[in-house]
Amino acid sequence: MSRKRVAVIGCIGKMGQVVCRYLLSHQEFDLAACIDVSRVGDDIGEVIGLGNSGIKIVSNLPAALTEAKVDMAIDFTTPQTVVANAAICLQNHVPVLIGTTGISSEDNLKLDKLARNMNTSVMIVPNFAIGAILMMDFARKAAKYMNCAEIIEMHHPQKLDRPSGTALKTRNGMLESMKQMADKDPDETIPIHSVRLPGLVAHQTVIFGDIGQTLTIRHDSLNRDSFMPGIGLALKQLETFKGLKVGLEL
Repeated sequence: MSRKRVAVIGCIGKMGQVVCRYLLSHQEFDLAACIDVSRVGDDIGEVIGLGNSGIKIVSNLPAALTEAKVDMAIDFTTPQTVVANAAICLQNHVPVLIGTTGISSEDNLKLDKLARNMNTSVMIVPNFAIGAILMMDFARKAAKYMNCAEIIEMHHPQKLDRPSGTALKTRNGMLESMKQMADKDPDETIPIHSVRLPGLVAHQTVIFGDIGQTLTIRHDSLNRDSFMPGIGLALKQLETFKGLKVGLEL
């Protein structure tokens, strides 16, 4: 089976660099193109400390998708640019995996419609860490039996959106389990507290309280390598559906 050629949009960001390093050593995927508005013309291998890779950073996304014969793309940019980037990928029949959070529900609907029209796929994953996905699943199950809960999510100061996409997806799953999504204010039912401090990467705690007891479910990503196994799984799942899918399945 031929290796899939992957473009990384936002390759100079912290996550983008880790993903590029991961793809350069992967057995099933090839890093085919690196797109960013910074360090244009530089070799991505030199940028991330791996030596010359032969892959130059470019800023023209449509040209990169065509010239590099890209099979799929990953976006780690910003909420302000991710939707436009994803639309370009879909219009070029390139499935796109989105790790950028902060996308509105209206834009989700637009991306779903465009993906279906182009007979391809777009996948939005708030958190690629396997432990974080398990944490969300455990919280959903616990919410069925313990209806009083709060979420504390903590990230590095450069994270632009608050609450985090992980916290919002966790809460949505819990509310569905409680069957209270429609008739109550989510912020009152399950408050989310956001912390942005140096030294943090990505951390979330869900605290449940009941008569005479508490339950705490916590996940910590200590470095960005924790997201890489989930990246590989998501790229494989990206080829199994059409339209929009939110969240990684285990």
